[in-house]
Amino acid sequence: MMKKWKVRPSDVLLATPAKSGTTWMSEILLQMREFHPMKSEVEKDEYQVPYAEMGTPLTPSAMGRLDQLPDPRVIKTHLYYEFFEQKVEQEGLKVVVVLREPKDTLTSYYHHYCLRMMGSFPGDFHQFFELFRNDRLMGGNIFKMASGWWTKRDLPNVHIVKYEEMKKDCAGVIRGLGKFLEIPLEEEVVTCIVEKCKIENMRKSKVMDFIVDSQGQKVFEPEKFFRKGVVGDWRTHMTEEEAAFVDGCAQEYFEPIGLNFNV
Repeated sequence: MMKKWKVRPSDVLLATPAKSGTTWMSEILLQMREFHPMKSEVEKDEYQVPYAEMGTPLTPSAMGRLDQLPDPRVIKTHLYYEFFEQKVEQEGLKVVVVLREPKDTLTSYYHHYCLRMMGSFPGDFHQFFELFRNDRLMGGNIFKMASGWWTKRDLPNVHIVKYEEMKKDCAGVIRGLGKFLEIPLEEEVVTCIVEKCKIENMRKSKVMDFIVDSQGQKVFEPEKFFRKGVVGDWRTHMTEEEAAFVDGCAQEYFEPIGLNFNV
């Protein structure tokens, strides 16, 4: 399906491991889209940031209807870099990557697994952690995904942001995105985007209202989906052994390539 994607100059791929700020960055990019010089004059719709790889009643895929999506197109993915290598290196596809400290990623992912839209996982965090330990989580290996994209950080069309940077200085992150995507943003616009994309405001929005089950019933739970969005919440969930296991994975995958989350 990726071969059918004819990259346009204004296309943006948002690549993240699951639960690493995907929806937050999606909304930021949607807000920035309103100021893009190549913006089409169309109404906002619920599928403006579809997944490249998913095609279910919950998460419609972009690949079957790319030609119908208006410019500038923003598409998101949890897939490894290798799936998009040709698009990035040969066709110039611009990519925004968001990475998050893996212990916090896993903590957020557990609560995501417990949502009705994900099948209402019945176990506790420690049972969920064993799925991770045995490489049985949906979405694949978050360390492989993150490290694969991180090693491409020097490509001129790849822009990497850390979730922790977004928490510390969201306005600065938006300014950097504006430069990367060549979208002129006045300072008052940056301030407005920051405000609209705060977690308490996203809970009130209809950004995820399109999520329905196979019977067409809405299953989105905003208070649970937009839970805390904080840094360090893993400390309230993980045992010392579990934290050490994740740190060991980070040491194996991230340390050799210089990836850390000290911001």
